[in-house]
Amino acid sequence: MDDIIKIIEDYREYAILHRKASYNGDYKTVNKNYDKLKKIYTLLFNNSGLREKILPQLLNDTNFAVKLWASAHSLGIGEYKEKALDNLEYISKLSSNDTPSFEAKMTLQEYKAKGYLRF
Repeated sequence: MDDIIKIIEDYREYAILHRKASYNGDYKTVNKNYDKLKKIYTLLFNNSGLREKILPQLLNDTNFAVKLWASAHSLGIGEYKEKALDNLEYISKLSSNDTPSFEAKMTLQEYKAKGYLRF
């Protein structure tokens, strides 16, 4: 159980740091946190039991950056698609600079064009 809490905390931290760095144009930090998120994605991709405990929590997070990443990763894995698409649609319509609406729009566009996402 401690592992699950740690993974969720780390995922949240990396998603939030990635969003802040993207907004500020700090691409070294963007890339560093992308790599960390990708490692967790790979872990979830390869472990269905773990992703069943973690992804639903991340998809319902209060932070839009976390929801964005969890939604994209859910689509990449092929699980919780309806919730993921609902999250992305909602985020894409927000107009605040504090929200990753453009990223959500691009994620939706890519998913709809290809029918999948790869990380």
